[in-house]
Amino acid sequence: MNDTNKQGEEPPQHGLTMADLVNLLRPLLLPANKLTPREALQSIDGSQFRSHFGGRPYFEAGEDWPTTQEGQPLDFILQIVASEDVTLPAGIAVLQLFYSWESFAWDTEADGWLVKTYAAVSAEQAQVIERPASLDEPIFCDIGFTPIQSLPDWGGLNELAAGADAVALAETLNAVDPWDAYDEAVTQLLGEGDYQSILGGYPRWLQGAENPVDAIGHTLPLLFQLDSEHEAGIMWGDSGLVYVFYDPQRPGYFTFELQCV
Repeated sequence: MNDTNKQGEEPPQHGLTMADLVNLLRPLLLPANKLTPREALQSIDGSQFRSHFGGRPYFEAGEDWPTTQEGQPLDFILQIVASEDVTLPAGIAVLQLFYSWESFAWDTEADGWLVKTYAAVSAEQAQVIERPASLDEPIFCDIGFTPIQSLPDWGGLNELAAGADAVALAETLNAVDPWDAYDEAVTQLLGEGDYQSILGGYPRWLQGAENPVDAIGHTLPLLFQLDSEHEAGIMWGDSGLVYVFYDPQRPGYFTFELQCV
């Protein structure tokens, strides 16, 4: 056995190398935007027209503050407004997340979460709805957007039809721990990774892949992944993450998953 190989690790076969795996992964790259809480540079007034955590959400005339099925007000988590720097899926100009920390919903079927969208922003239709007094005061901060590239994690790769060849090659390069070969290739393409809040791209699952599918079994695209963001006062259980997916064929349909350590 070659001394450079880990104990029990099979050497690469048929002349295949890590460079081959890296090249195989390039077509799987998806653009995304990393979301970072930043100190608010403007006052909370007018924040309904901007992207932010914990400020004033955009509402239109005739609406009420969202509640659970039992009538308890949902907390406002974040709002993302489409701009030159931020692209949202077709038909969405404003994206919002509301959540009940009391109900602490874990999945799509649970009460206590709401994704709201608007197809357009209208200063004429906009109205300010005061935050219910029963809710704790949130941390108001801006959202910084950083363009990045993303790849699925090992569990997600196994669920992609296009990832089958990459899985097979990783198993050839390292029969004992193929995910190590995959992680090395991902690091070469993206640098060292960690859990983070992203808009678009692939989810990075904390407790195993739970990719939802549409009516014919196709994996739904990720709308956003929201990490526990201490600077925005957001903590999903024990340093958890929230994953929201959408169905392009069913406007207004979203799925919700919370995973924590």
